Amino acid sequence: MPLQDRFERWHLLLFAAFLVGAGGSLSGATAIHVPALLAAVLSGLLWAFAVYVFVATFRNYVASYAETGGSLWSPRFLAPFAVGAVAAVGIYVWEPIERASTGALVADALTVGFWAFVLTMVLSLTGSYVVAGYREGAQ
Repeated sequence: MPLQDRFERWHLLLFAAFLVGAGGSLSGATAIHVPALLAAVLSGLLWAFAVYVFVATFRNYVASYAETGGSLWSPRFLAPFAVGAVAAVGIYVWEPIERASTGALVADALTVGFWAFVLTMVLSLTGSYVVAGYREGAQ
């Protein structure tokens, strides 16, 4: 299979995340030398991995929920997004007193928001599969 057939548009998002991570790491460096470049590459790879995990989780959630016959506009589908957003905003609003760095605050808010999304998603999908199973059993 040629590379062009395996390339998807969201891979550009991974590349952009790598550039943001590497660029952010290099922006604080006073000089460009091998350890700074290695740290930038590692930072870029970690950013790309984090985006990959989030996008893959999101894509699998959408596919799994659609598989159970649910609508993508139902409150049960949208609940994890709302819970994740509320958790992230809550951390961002209530935690600034404890943080000296805005970057650390944003990272904490995104981390809490992501895990709130994941936990709510697991509960929502479990409920959806149970309801779909009862629906099939009743037919």
